[in-house]
Amino acid sequence: MNVVSAESIVLSNDLKELERLGVFLRGLSGTMGMDDHTLYQVNLVCDELVTNIILYGYPPGEPRMHTIRIDLGLVSGGWELRMTDRGVPFNPLLKSSPTVDLSLDDRGIGGLGIYFVKQVMDDIVYERLNEENVLMMKKWRIKEEGIS
Repeated sequence: MNVVSAESIVLSNDLKELERLGVFLRGLSGTMGMDDHTLYQVNLVCDELVTNIILYGYPPGEPRMHTIRIDLGLVSGGWELRMTDRGVPFNPLLKSSPTVDLSLDDRGIGGLGIYFVKQVMDDIVYERLNEENVLMMKKWRIKEEGIS
């Protein structure tokens, strides 16, 4: 699939960067033809994944001088989101889905964010390339009724 246009942002490994990420996504949504609902979903997906990388992607005590690169591209039929970090190898697609029909007390901690990402994005591929985690996701444009 060919990317029509793309923009990138590089974040430092700091939770304060989530605000800058939100500004970046909102700024691109208009030029990339992203509706408010899709922007909300993509923003939540990015927020969840970036937070997980910051909190769990590097060994404890390691200096926080790492970066996370996010590329957002407009493709035919939707958008492509690529997230790259040099953290410990982690394939979120291998994480088993939580049992969502259990109560909070009966369900284990964690896993809901990745479950959410899997539910919201239409296509997700993980690769470990050049000592980097690369998560590629696609979100297809919702066709409005009567419009193809």
